[in-house]
Amino acid sequence: MKNGGSMQMQVQMKLGVMMRDLLQVEDEAWGLYAFSRDILNRRILPETKTEMIAKATACGKAYAQRIIREYGTRDVRVIADKLKLKLEFQSALMTGKRVLFACYTPPYTIEIMEEPVRRAAELVQEEEPALVELFQQAGIMNTILGHEIFHFVEDQFAHEIYTRTEKILLWNLLGFKNYSTIRTLSEVGAMAFTQELNRLSYAPFILDVLLYYSYDAASAEKIYRDVLGVSSGRCREPVEDY
Repeated sequence: MKNGGSMQMQVQMKLGVMMRDLLQVEDEAWGLYAFSRDILNRRILPETKTEMIAKATACGKAYAQRIIREYGTRDVRVIADKLKLKLEFQSALMTGKRVLFACYTPPYTIEIMEEPVRRAAELVQEEEPALVELFQQAGIMNTILGHEIFHFVEDQFAHEIYTRTEKILLWNLLGFKNYSTIRTLSEVGAMAFTQELNRLSYAPFILDVLLYYSYDAASAEKIYRDVLGVSSGRCREPVEDY
C-alpha cells in the first residue's frame, strides 16, 4: 500500500512538472518537434524549416481571423455549424497501440473522441489544480475542434493556402519532377488556427502530451523529453542530399 502511494505521488509530480515546462516552450520549438516526426524531415534545411514554421503559424492565425470576420464569432461550435460540418462524438478509438483523439474526414465530418478529453481534464484537476483553468474539458474539446476545422478550411482554400501550396521537390528524373506537400506545415497551421480562435495563451501542441498521458505515461514522458531536447537545441539531425 505504501509503495503504491509513493508511486502515485511520483506520477502526480511528474505531470505537473511536465506541463509547467511545456507551457514555456516556444511555438518554433513545437514546430521543429513536429518536423522531427515528419517523413520529409531530413529533406529540409534547418533554416528553411524555421522559415516554414513561421509562415505556417502566420497562415493559421490569418485564416482564423478571416473566419472570425466572416462569421462574426470565435465560437468553434457555431463556426462548425455555419460551415455545415457534421460533428460526431465517440468514446475512444484505438489504432494499433495509438489513441486517436480526433479526425477530419472530407468533405464534412469531424469525429472527436470524448474519453481522452475527459480523462485529461480529470488528470489535471487531480494532479495539478493550479492549471485547471487552462485545461478544462470544454476548452480542450474546443481546441481540438478548432484544429480539425482548419483541415476543412485547408480543403476549401487548397489552391491558395500556404500549408498546401508550399511543397518540396521529392525527385527529378529526366525532366520529370515530383513535388510533395509537407504534413507538418498543416499541423502547425492547425495549431495556430485553433490557438487564435480560442484565445489560448499556450501552444496547443501541449495537448498531444496531456491527452496521451492517461493512456501511456511513459510514452508521454518521452514526447516531453524530446520536445525539451528540440527546444534546448540539443537535438540536431543531418539533412539528406537529394
